[in-house]
Order: sequence, then structure tokens, then C-alpha cells
Amino acid sequence: MGLRVDGFGVTWMVESRDSVTVEETGPRPASPPVLVVTGATSVVSLVVPGEPDEWPACVAFLHRLRDGVDELATLLAARAAAPAERDGGRAGDSG
Repeated sequence: MGLRVDGFGVTWMVESRDSVTVEETGPRPASPPVLVVTGATSVVSLVVPGEPDEWPACVAFLHRLRDGVDELATLLAARAAAPAERDGGRAGDSG
């Protein structure tokens, strides 16, 4: 994982060895689970609100995040499957 701070905030460059896990922080509602993305040099944690009444909105956000990630994966898979189309049909031509 490579992190960069720019005009949009923090940009994270995905690397093949990055991992994604859900970590339990404790059994009580005051200790909700955390989504952790770990790279070679950085860790990003997605922490949910501490108040259970805020969790439905967090669940909705996580579903939107999941849908966006799925859409990105679908687009990248399609482009990887058709490499000649990535560069305007000039496979092997650098310019």
C-alpha cells in the first residue's frame, strides 16, 4: 500500500500483497469491529461509530462502499481482459 497526501486528501495505491481483515475489538457494543487494510508500509482502519443507534447509517455506507468496490473490480477485470482496447487498439505500440 502506498499512501500519498494530495489536494483530494489521502490517496492509497493498492498493491497485490495488501490484506483486508475485519478485527474484533471486544464483545461489547462499545467495542465494535474494525475493517483493517494492511500494506507493506501503512495500515488503514475503518472504524464504525461508537453509538449503536448510528450503526444503521454505517451499514448503509458499508453497502455503498462494497458496491463501489465491486464496480471498480468489474471495470478493471474487463480492461485487463481486453488489453488492446486499453491503448486505443494499438497493442504493443508505445505511442
